[in-house]
Amino acid sequence: MKGVCVCVVAGLPAAGKSTFARLLPQFLRPRFESVLLCYDDVIPGEALEATAQSSLWKLYRHKLLENVECLIQAINGNGHLSLSGNEKDLVGECFIQSLKQQQIIPGETHHGKQQYPVCITHSKPFIIILDDNFYYQSMRYEVYQMVRRNSIGFLQLFLKCPVELCLKRNHERGCLVNDETIILMSTKIQLPDPEKNSWEKNSIILNNSENIVEDEIQKIFQLLESSLENPEKPLEENTEQKERDRAICAVSALHQADQTFRRLVSQSMKTAKAKKLSKLNLKLLSGELNKLKTVLLEDLRHLTFQGNPSKLSDDVDAIVVEAAHEFDHKKEEILKNFLKSSN
Repeated sequence: MKGVCVCVVAGLPAAGKSTFARLLPQFLRPRFESVLLCYDDVIPGEALEATAQSSLWKLYRHKLLENVECLIQAINGNGHLSLSGNEKDLVGECFIQSLKQQQIIPGETHHGKQQYPVCITHSKPFIIILDDNFYYQSMRYEVYQMVRRNSIGFLQLFLKCPVELCLKRNHERGCLVNDETIILMSTKIQLPDPEKNSWEKNSIILNNSENIVEDEIQKIFQLLESSLENPEKPLEENTEQKERDRAICAVSALHQADQTFRRLVSQSMKTAKAKKLSKLNLKLLSGELNKLKTVLLEDLRHLTFQGNPSKLSDDVDAIVVEAAHEFDHKKEEILKNFLKSSN
């Protein structure tokens, strides 16, 4: 049995996923060849320091997936990797460096060379391991879409860990991530749900990242083999049209929600001015309301684009009304606190 499979390793920061992901290639030998792509290593630090709402953060993640797709196409094609980025593509540089360190491409290449021969035997299945938080389903669905386009296998390994333990481990390793980030992520994290999302059918939730037992390794092997034997199939044309239509609805919902949020922010600022809030407090209030707007729009974007049609009804107005209700409730609390503190 040969083929290519993408294996997503997901979980909260300090859940132990990176430690597990580094051990995974050892578990896979000698039945599989593999490469490990840790997002912390192959995405430049300037993006990793940004928030999930950062356009730079999203851009670099998207570029990395494009590079992974180039690798898949090289393996299934002429065996030569060619990236689409320019010479100053930092993600591409980190990606190539990681492949060289793992001997997937030659370590010595001519200066300015645009193509790299892929050094795998093709006698065994090849597993591409992606290590990241992937806390939204939409983040994992983006990987799945890339997998489906290329008709290869797909597998999710989700490391479930109590947030208290993650915080403890984070402090033991020198607080590599802010506690606030871990806590916020824990409230938003979306575990694989095969019952709602058929594309998540090949998923395993691991509850003890420090001691993966033999039975769990065997389950991973079985699911890998099943994924390789049953690669994902590209969408048929009519299904693609449905996805395009759904995407149009999602964009419309986001646009309308954004306009509604802006109007509600404007109304709150008028109320605050009428209540004689100081200029400093008005500035702080504006910042808090716009921060709330950004967060809720991001949540709505992940909800509508995560590939779950049941989450996006045909009635865009209903989605906007629900989002506006949530925004209105939270902005009233913020406004009330500012007005109370000014008295």
